[in-house]
Amino acid sequence: MKDQEIETYTCTSWRRFPFYEADFGWGKPSWVSFAGFSVKNVVCFVDKRDCNGIEIWLTLSEESMALFESNPELLAYASLNPRVTY
Repeated sequence: MKDQEIETYTCTSWRRFPFYEADFGWGKPSWVSFAGFSVKNVVCFVDKRDCNGIEIWLTLSEESMALFESNPELLAYASLNPRVTY
C-alpha cells in the first residue's frame, strides 16, 4: 500500500449501527456523518435515518468524483447530495 503507483480503495459498512438512536440530552440526530475525513478513496455505507435505503459517503479525487457524479447508470438509481433535514 505504500507503493504510490498502486491506487487503493477502502470499503466499509456502518450499516445497522444505531447512530440515529443516540440521544445525549438534546434529542436524536437528524443526520449523522463523518466530522472530517481526509483519507482518499474511501467508500462507506450508512443506513438512512428512516432505514429506507442507504447513504454512501465517498472520498475521491476531484477528477474521479466528477466522473462518478456524471455516470448515467449511477444517476438512474441514486440521488447526489440529497436533503439531509427531515
